[in-house]
Amino acid sequence: MIWYFVKFFREESHADQFMAGSLYLNTLGYFKQVEAEDTDGRMDSTEAIAMWLQPQDLVMTFKVPGIGEIEISKADLAGPVSVSFDDHNHLHLFCLYAGHITGFEFVDGKIECSPEDAEEIQRQLDIDERCLNFGRFAVVVPAFPFLNQAREALISQRYQGWGRLVEYYDETTFHGEIPLKDIPFRKQKRFEYQREFRICILPHIKKNDAITINIGDLSTIATKVESSNLKSLLNPKIELAPVDG
Repeated sequence: MIWYFVKFFREESHADQFMAGSLYLNTLGYFKQVEAEDTDGRMDSTEAIAMWLQPQDLVMTFKVPGIGEIEISKADLAGPVSVSFDDHNHLHLFCLYAGHITGFEFVDGKIECSPEDAEEIQRQLDIDERCLNFGRFAVVVPAFPFLNQAREALISQRYQGWGRLVEYYDETTFHGEIPLKDIPFRKQKRFEYQREFRICILPHIKKNDAITINIGDLSTIATKVESSNLKSLLNPKIELAPVDG
């Protein structure tokens, strides 16, 4: 159940542009830039991995003309081996923080849970402090109205795209191939705190530059705040109903 999205901005003018319905989408390849110690968590050199292979479970054999066969095993590898496809670099992404909970059933808009479950719901909806480094300003928008408006606009402008929550895998234990349709929506567990929902768009013309898509004014459903105020704004009030009998 996704309740809301949050989009962070360093510049207030960019937040205002989003409120006006302007979506700025960088390429997936842009986010694959090498991470540095001073980056805020947006860059991920392991974006769009198709295969992630642990050294202890991998043996590669190469046939080299004039030399013969060369075998590479875990003794020759410093870490996991990854494989990716260049085509994914040309996808355009719009990334959002998704306020959502998993593992609970909604009945008539309510959740029946124990006090211990209420603590888990609170934990899942609590925004990690690291996310506040994405920018001083934040725009909060309810999930379903935003997705419906975006879907209608993308269809009318003949964009091909899809959106879903990102799933996170443990890079220290995962070994295998990621299904082709899931590749843009898988990231390593170290990014799990970002709780990301992303929209992937195929541009009309393949290009490496960012694109802007207007989906119509969002100001009637969105709220702009300073990121430092998000926790108090979005802190859920959980009331435990008395149990009959």
